[in-house]
Amino acid sequence: MRHASTPPADDMQPPRARPWVAFAVAAALITLYAVILLMPVTHSDSQRARLHATVTTLGTVIQAIETSYADGELEPSDRHLGLPASAAFCAHLRLHLPDTGHARLSCELHEDARVHGTLILRRSPQGAWHCEGDVADPQLLPAACSAVAFN
Repeated sequence: MRHASTPPADDMQPPRARPWVAFAVAAALITLYAVILLMPVTHSDSQRARLHATVTTLGTVIQAIETSYADGELEPSDRHLGLPASAAFCAHLRLHLPDTGHARLSCELHEDARVHGTLILRRSPQGAWHCEGDVADPQLLPAACSAVAFN
């Protein structure tokens, strides 16, 4: 005999989860996996973009330096340093304009989580410019820059 308060086994159905709950859990898991997988790529891309922007900004002062050599004005000024744009990337910016033609523009990058190190643009007496960088990951440097360790 059965008790009167217990429903028959045929009428019992398992509780159903609402479809939107399953969808929300699946979407959250997919988002989490995507963030974990893409985080290193995003970090290195932002570092690469920052280094490229720094070299581009420093490259804009080359014309001012070439004009100074042509005019014989070898006294560094803000015009030579590309201020204020270069200050966005460089904590310390130094310019050396010797009369030999071996100009040197040195940028110590702002220390932050993305990029740190030093970039240098060097000029030969013939007017050819070369980019050198001492950064944590040399693969992030623009193709025009060579990786070196500065002392």
